[in-house]
Amino acid sequence: MAESTTVSLPDIELFKQQALQWANRFHVVCLLDSNQYPHKTSRSKEWMLAIDAVDEITSSEDSFQQLKAFHEQAGSTIFGFLSYDLKNQTEQLESKNRDDLKFPELFFFKPRYIFEITENKLTVNRNYPETFELIEVIRRETLDFKQKTLATTLRTRTSKEVYLKNIEEIRVQIEAGDFYELNYCNEFYAEGAAIQPVQTFLELNEKAKAPFSSFFKLDDKYLLCASPERFMKKEASKLISQPIKGTIGKGETEEQNQVLKAQLQNDLKEQAENVMIVDLVRNDLARSSKAGTVKVEELFGVYEFNTVNQMISTVSAEMEEGLHFTNALRNAFPMGSMTGSPKVEVMKNIERYEDFKRGLYSGSVGYITAQGDFDFNVVIRSIFYNATQKYLSVRVGGAITYDSIAEKEWDEILLKAKSMMDVLQMAIAE
Repeated sequence: MAESTTVSLPDIELFKQQALQWANRFHVVCLLDSNQYPHKTSRSKEWMLAIDAVDEITSSEDSFQQLKAFHEQAGSTIFGFLSYDLKNQTEQLESKNRDDLKFPELFFFKPRYIFEITENKLTVNRNYPETFELIEVIRRETLDFKQKTLATTLRTRTSKEVYLKNIEEIRVQIEAGDFYELNYCNEFYAEGAAIQPVQTFLELNEKAKAPFSSFFKLDDKYLLCASPERFMKKEASKLISQPIKGTIGKGETEEQNQVLKAQLQNDLKEQAENVMIVDLVRNDLARSSKAGTVKVEELFGVYEFNTVNQMISTVSAEMEEGLHFTNALRNAFPMGSMTGSPKVEVMKNIERYEDFKRGLYSGSVGYITAQGDFDFNVVIRSIFYNATQKYLSVRVGGAITYDSIAEKEWDEILLKAKSMMDVLQMAIAE
């Protein structure tokens, strides 16, 4: 195995863009970017780019067991994603809705090249002189982007009328005691769309500067993700999950923004949504942890991002001795913030109310070290693109409780979609 080389570069931000464009010629690419987010929600790694596959796996009938075996064989850091529809392997569930994107349910790879940037220092998993040869090739990349998109509008998979009607039906079920909270999502899509994925991601990433941003290419399928949310992190024996529930827009001035943050902090409906998911996450982590170690490190923390303010809570636990890390992932997947409570019942109803297969949306992208430590995001605030089918998709949703007001829930998904729409320079067709 090649050792690594660390060098300093004069313009690290330009190099990041050039490296991603160079990487895009390979069949598989994974970029993880924390955007140097200043708070403790930030990713374990500042910036990592994994390129090309020495070895890889895709989903099987027992994907988590397959992941365990692949990790043991790899002997080094691997990168990949978990699709929401792995729920069908963890519970007695099914997915029958339409799938226009065609991502596999799980994919992991051992990269040929890993570029990592920490505090303006670049580390490459290659010795001298190969590292410097790679750097020179990348620095010759010309960022000459053309028109991003040929499509002008995104259509709504579920019409506003039906979306509002479904929210009222969900509220009736909540009142009847079927469940407490359900994460209900919609899709905005375009057929015949032509975008430049690298350019589009770079613009989205610059706009959002989210701590769990990721770019994932698998052949003709692309994820352009500006996620603010961590699904789960493992560091030694400690597990950390940071669910988001609660969103409000940004103020035009600092004074206005402080008012909005206080409004979110004290919103009883948002608190109720958040605490229900915190309880669910506590239960999920408890399935993998030593008795008595699950704790809420922060409840209702309000964090500021480039485009919105979010309410984030932090739950941690000490993993049970002898438990394999893939069991911790399985026991908590999919994340409670994208399902609701109780988890199995709401996932059955999500399948009934939604008109599309979630796939990688509501899934997770991340890395696993040779020692079994990992960090995974929640795939939200994302643009999905199938280049062969020229199919473009933006998916957004929100938590529905009995106190939800349907029109406000519609407004919230439009707010969440805004940064993607702005980058695409596309509107939602009425």
